[in-house]
Amino acid sequence: YSVTLKPQLPPSNDPHDYLSLSRYYWPNPSRPDGLPYIRKDGYPNPEFFSIADYILLRKLFREIHDMGFAYFFTKNETYVKKSMYRLKEWFLDEQTKMNPNLNYAGLKKGELTGAHTGVLDFHQVFRMFQAITLLRFSPLWDQSIDAGLREWMSEYYIWFSTSKLGRIEGKAVNNHGTFYDVQAIFLLEYLGRNDEAKEYTQISLKNRIDKGILPSGEQLHETARPTSWFYSIFNLQGLFMLAERCDHFGCKIKGRSGWNYEGPKKQSIQRAVDFLLPFALSGGEGW
Repeated sequence: YSVTLKPQLPPSNDPHDYLSLSRYYWPNPSRPDGLPYIRKDGYPNPEFFSIADYILLRKLFREIHDMGFAYFFTKNETYVKKSMYRLKEWFLDEQTKMNPNLNYAGLKKGELTGAHTGVLDFHQVFRMFQAITLLRFSPLWDQSIDAGLREWMSEYYIWFSTSKLGRIEGKAVNNHGTFYDVQAIFLLEYLGRNDEAKEYTQISLKNRIDKGILPSGEQLHETARPTSWFYSIFNLQGLFMLAERCDHFGCKIKGRSGWNYEGPKKQSIQRAVDFLLPFALSGGEGW
């Protein structure tokens, strides 16, 4: 479980830099070397899985999440020990840790830096933060892990919020922008910046509903994609998470909860659900 295990290095030649390939980019058939790669939206290139950083990162977040909840229900300290081991391995150990940036995430072969879409690779960090809240109840929990992880996440948040790739991703109008906001909110809360997280949640949820949902409930930026059903569901999950965080922080948008907020043309999370529901119940017929 380390970014240093990958068989090829990013353009920085630093094995501690996270690297992933852009999922929908393929060799250019008109070039002998295939470079630069070209986009085929909706068609994943199996070469994406040749670099394990993405797979291991998602696995890390999922397993820390599962072990945190396993500890909460069973009080089995084995889950705490393994979680601490994994956290140190990925974020803190000088030999194996990841550098706090995503400069080479979503790399298109033939280019020297990653893509803003690669910022999405890290969005499931919320799973890890949820688990840490539970792991802290253990008498074996090492407080120095929290201290080290907060330092790492502070550096990462600076990159996330100020780098060119991070700023472009935050302006995305589709699921990428939604999950950028989800990631930002969980990062801010973990760093103890709750007032900022609350304000961010209110602004984000209003913006994503107003600009991402039509009065019919269609999520226009997701239905424009070839794999439109998947992205409609995925973006809706992000909206659910924003609404849940709004409840968590006790925020209101124009006097309403995030779940019940309506945009200027009556757009809402409820309408987005209602738009999808008939197709879900008919096995997708007519979509």
